[in-house]
Amino acid sequence: MTTDTAPAWAVVFEQVPRAGFIPDTIWVDDPDGPGFTAVSRRTDPSAWEAAVAANAPVITQINLGEPATENGEDFPSSSSSQPSIVADMLDALDPRPGERVLEIGTGTGWNAALLAHRVGPSGQVTTIEVDPALAETARQALTAAGVAAEAVTGDGAAGWPAGAPFDRIIATASVREIVPPAWLAQLRPGGRLVTPWGTDYGNGALLTLDLDADGIASGRFSGNLAFMRLRSHQRSLFGWEPDDDTVAAAEVAATDVRGKDLDMMLNPEKGRFAIGARLPNVALVVEWDAHGPGRHVLELDDLITRSYARLDADVTDPAPFTVRQLGPRRLWDEALAAYDWWHEHAKPGPDRLGLAITDDAQTLFLDTPETVVRTWP
Repeated sequence: MTTDTAPAWAVVFEQVPRAGFIPDTIWVDDPDGPGFTAVSRRTDPSAWEAAVAANAPVITQINLGEPATENGEDFPSSSSSQPSIVADMLDALDPRPGERVLEIGTGTGWNAALLAHRVGPSGQVTTIEVDPALAETARQALTAAGVAAEAVTGDGAAGWPAGAPFDRIIATASVREIVPPAWLAQLRPGGRLVTPWGTDYGNGALLTLDLDADGIASGRFSGNLAFMRLRSHQRSLFGWEPDDDTVAAAEVAATDVRGKDLDMMLNPEKGRFAIGARLPNVALVVEWDAHGPGRHVLELDDLITRSYARLDADVTDPAPFTVRQLGPRRLWDEALAAYDWWHEHAKPGPDRLGLAITDDAQTLFLDTPETVVRTWP
């Protein structure tokens, strides 16, 4: 297996193979319908080996450990991340021999083994997993591989104060908008934190923060990542949606947004990250071809205020798209304002955004800390 990126980690990847940390049963997209189908190392070793050797994520748990559903309404709840992304994240973390590292989200234990190999016998890796069954399986895999990392069970959002301070902290699960204060409290001055960061509007990016001697953490975003959330940062899996009668009574209007605008608003490689960062507590669901080819439905909702917007976009028809909005917030209007802001600021991608954190606030900024995009108290 090759990682294609972060060549400094290529040798470590060869010395710590992923296969030793993947359970005998994994999950892949069901080719015959929705949901997932199991692939067993015992009954289909070639398919299992091909999935594990690929530069792709491997789903190792669905439905929080519950059995697959009959209707295919399954969801992934733990995975081994794409190796090239693992390498990029470890490269951003830049752990050194002898350092103390905390990993949030043990998963299979493979990432902890890679870290332990890098920090060496004079360093220490502690990895924390919220799911007791996953934590125990990872402990067994680490022991079998002869890795001395300490695997503990607990809520990763709280960090691991018993082992603090740490030189490096890395999360293998995404945070939603706010970096847990406990992580920075457990990071030594001069230390580094790396975590996926995102909003409910769309995919996230990798955030790399450095903590200075004054207790201020600051850093930048990079890339386009889709990671499972910290369980305490997860939204309702299916969000909130008003019933048909409520939608029928919503305010109806036309919008001059066209298909090319939707592409820029929804494409993770274009405006989706920055636009989402401007929309507090707004979740996005897109049903492509919901009513036939080119006839899409975009829904925005805010669980807190019970505000909702739906855009019916027929890109095959020159007629204006229809928007329905209800609740105290006009979410489509807010999305358009964020889209205009993105255009006015030369279409920034994640690499132009950063985050600064003090004891009092977390502030998202554009280009420099003086250009504030949004602040969380």
